[in-house]
Amino acid sequence: MKVVVQRSAVKMWLLALGGIPLLVIAVDVLTSRRITNWLRELIFTPEDTQIYEPRDVIWAWAILLFSAFIVLWGLKELFRPTKVIEAKDDGLQIRLRGPLRKPDLVPWGNILDIGPGEIMDEGDVLILLRIELSTRGDLPEHPWGARWLEPRVLGMLAQDWSIAPAQAADQIGQYAVDAATRTARAHTVRVPDQS
Repeated sequence: MKVVVQRSAVKMWLLALGGIPLLVIAVDVLTSRRITNWLRELIFTPEDTQIYEPRDVIWAWAILLFSAFIVLWGLKELFRPTKVIEAKDDGLQIRLRGPLRKPDLVPWGNILDIGPGEIMDEGDVLILLRIELSTRGDLPEHPWGARWLEPRVLGMLAQDWSIAPAQAADQIGQYAVDAATRTARAHTVRVPDQS
């Protein structure tokens, strides 16, 4: 059994789709301006028409770069979702240091409890996976995609995951039990039969 928690491909695809209208408008402003001229004629009367200024082109370039990044990142996440958490025999690999960085490995012996949770953030309820640790070790002070809820309780933000935090906690807990059983069997010495 393998336990991997990834970002939701559907949510990332919707993010990519959300960037497409921005991309189209930015390209239109930088090229033929058919769509933006049509919108301008629809909104303003001919005598009150607006002209394009250099700042409009600068904003169009900024929007083009931003929307291209969103679309490409969303497509990357659709075809190859990021592993946020992965259970391994020696511990739990958690991505806490941001993109393009290696995940942190938290040994099973350092994990006291795992379960779902919620926090309030500026009036919004955020779902998360609570990981209680015996010690923080060398985990980052300001983790990426997570928060320290208490000095030794890490909350992994889970709103963009493919599975619910409760399901992830159950699967990780079962994997931890199985890993401990495999480790105990590997260290058990078989006594030869003397009969």
